[in-house]
Amino acid sequence: MRKNKLLAYVYMPIIFSFFSLLLLALMLSPFYKRAEVVYSAVSTKGNNETTKKKNESIFKSEAERKKIEPINNDKELPSSKIEYPLMGTQFGMVIIDKFNVQAKLIYGDSAEDLRNGVGQFNGSVFPGEKGTTLIGGHNTNELASLDKVVRGDQITIQTNYETYKYKVTDKKVLRFDDPEAIKTLYKKQDTNKVIFYTCYPIDMIGLTDERLFVYADLISGKMINAEH
Repeated sequence: MRKNKLLAYVYMPIIFSFFSLLLLALMLSPFYKRAEVVYSAVSTKGNNETTKKKNESIFKSEAERKKIEPINNDKELPSSKIEYPLMGTQFGMVIIDKFNVQAKLIYGDSAEDLRNGVGQFNGSVFPGEKGTTLIGGHNTNELASLDKVVRGDQITIQTNYETYKYKVTDKKVLRFDDPEAIKTLYKKQDTNKVIFYTCYPIDMIGLTDERLFVYADLISGKMINAEH
């Protein structure tokens, strides 16, 4: 009898507590699962935001690394410190702020070069050298705004070695084979000029017999010293 009472007073409360806790766990199980789902969603969102921020930071770093920076010299640029481009490679940008133009400047004016941006004729001098730089492009994209340029407008050429600003002095429509169009190309001069050209009329698709030529003089930017 005493043994049965001991079992009743000692073991029965333990057994009752065990089954009570088991029942409580079964009742709360759906809430645990819901909390786990919510935590997982929040955690994933946080990870995605962190990854996005890292990607943005990497992207900005890449953009800054590729940004064209001029060499910091006081008066002129020694040619020995300039990394001249290979044919078909980009070495700068042509910028016309008035018309929101930002065109890649390619060294060379082949059909492939002009598909990638505007091209510098390799028989002309580089921006900053004494002489005339000749740059051409299609009238359907980058240089379509040349028709709207007027005397006094500024055009910027940003290269991998310096930034040059030019002021438009003249604009002509001539035949593509008219020697008058690029006569300054082979003249000796103490400063730098640039000639931009594109097919004309501007809204014409395909090759035409006429070209629109825009002439501009250098107004700022360090000249290249070919002797150093």
